[in-house]
Amino acid sequence: MTVRVIGRFDRRAALSLFGAGLVLPLLAPRLAGAGEDPRRAVVAMVEQACDALSAHGFPRGIGRAAPDTWSRLDSGLYVFLLDRSGRLLLHRDGMMEGRDVSAAQDAAGTYFIREILALATARPAGGWVNYLWSEGRDGAAGSKHTFCKRAVTPAGRAITAAAGYVATEI
Repeated sequence: MTVRVIGRFDRRAALSLFGAGLVLPLLAPRLAGAGEDPRRAVVAMVEQACDALSAHGFPRGIGRAAPDTWSRLDSGLYVFLLDRSGRLLLHRDGMMEGRDVSAAQDAAGTYFIREILALATARPAGGWVNYLWSEGRDGAAGSKHTFCKRAVTPAGRAITAAAGYVATEI
């Protein structure tokens, strides 16, 4: 089968196709398997996202990174991008893009997006933020472990990339 891309890369369309599982067999040769350590997979995804954003900017960097950088459906992992004020630039749920999520709180009242932004700013190498979360796939409550890192585009725009996984133990 030959896949031909015509016209400009549409990130929302591409991510919706990833979500539907239509192009993953064609484009993603090395997905995170069920046995892969989620911490390692999350860090790799965020590092690759930051590399692409730093080299090519936003949104161009999205199309320049390997497809499994942004979403690994078999393990429920995905990268989301935030501007410095907490507005979502990229999210697996395209309806969330453009929303200011800086005031989002977990069940304990933690402003976890603010913590993600602060940590990504304070630690150039990135770091982990933990907060309470309800897993969207099966509704299980647990602790979400999110790795975040800030990238600076060639135009000087700061963007925070983050991805996380849910552990059922709190």
